[in-house]
Parts: sequence; C-alpha cells; structure tokens
Amino acid sequence: MIEIRHRETKQVLHQLDADSLEGLSLAGHKLAGAKFAGFKLNGVNFRNADLRRADFTGAELHKASFYEASLAGAIFDEAQVTDCDFTEANLEGAQAHGTDFSNSVFRYARLTQCDFRGAKLVGTDLSVADVRGDFSEANLSRADLRGSRLNGAILVSANLTDAKLDGANFLGADLGKAQYCADQFRNARASGVIGRQPVAVKPKRPWWQFWG
Repeated sequence: MIEIRHRETKQVLHQLDADSLEGLSLAGHKLAGAKFAGFKLNGVNFRNADLRRADFTGAELHKASFYEASLAGAIFDEAQVTDCDFTEANLEGAQAHGTDFSNSVFRYARLTQCDFRGAKLVGTDLSVADVRGDFSEANLSRADLRGSRLNGAILVSANLTDAKLDGANFLGADLGKAQYCADQFRNARASGVIGRQPVAVKPKRPWWQFWG
C-alpha cells in the first residue's frame, strides 16, 4: 500500500494498492501540496492533475506526463525529469534548482515567475511557451524556443548555444554573459535587452577548414 501525503500537514491525500507508482495513472487527481520527494515516478500519468505546491525534490520522473497539469509553486529541485510532457501545463512560480529536464516538452506551457536557476534544459521543446522566469546559469543548448515569450526573463550566464530562437520575444530580457551565436537572434525580437554584453559563441568550423 502506497500513501501519498501532504508535504506539510502529513494528511493522506491518496492511497494505492501497489508496490510502486511507476507507470501508474494519477490523471485528474487532486494532489495539491503532495510530497513526492525521492519517489520513483517514471512513466506516471499526471495528466490534468492538481499538483500545486507539490514537492518532487530529488524524484525520478523519466517519461512522466504532466499534460495540462496544474503545477504552480511546485518544487523539482535536483530531480531527474527527462523526456517528460508538460504541454499546456501551468508551472507559474515553480522551483527547479539544478533539475534535469533534458528532452522534455513544454509547448504552450506557462513558466512565469519560475525559478529554474542552474536547470538543465538541453534539447527541450519550449516553443510557444511563456518563459518569463529566472533561468540564470541554465543550460538551454539545442532547446526549441521558437515563438516563446521571454520578455523580461532572466538568462544571466545561460547557455543558448544552438537553441532555436526564431520568433521568440526577448524584449527587456537580461542576457548578461549568456552564450549564443549572433545569428541565432536574426529572426527574434531582442531590442531592449539589458545586462552585460552576452558572450558570443563562434560557430564551429568544419574540420577540413583547418587544413591548407
């Protein structure tokens, strides 16, 4: 028997007659404030679940689905959240320090006022998402940010190498010491960017150009 308890009151929010939560469905469940810290939640279906202020600290969440889930104020610090689906999820005010979100999908998701400092978002799909949060020192290399809203976002020392930025709105964003190639912003809205001049990363030369 597995009991899912509230992170503060310890109240039992849900019980399951199972040895593991991996691969199970908690779609649509009311689990606001639930404590999942350290849990193995690989493949769990949280579609449309109420997970506001839930604690996923250090949890393992490979290929979990948070489609249209409410995750406002949730905590994902140091969790492994790879290949997950956050399409249209609400992560307003969520916290994810040092979290690995590699290859996850955040299309149309809301990440306003989130704190994703130091998060790993390599290869993530953040297209058409509202990404107006703190991504200082985050690794967004190869991320898809096309059409996303980053106006006012904090991207100090973030890695945007090879990220797709066409149509993204960076108006008033802080890109101090961020890494990227100048050509990436050719079709992005980047006027009014504040902070120090970003560190421009030169495109890698093909190996054959070093000969002769």
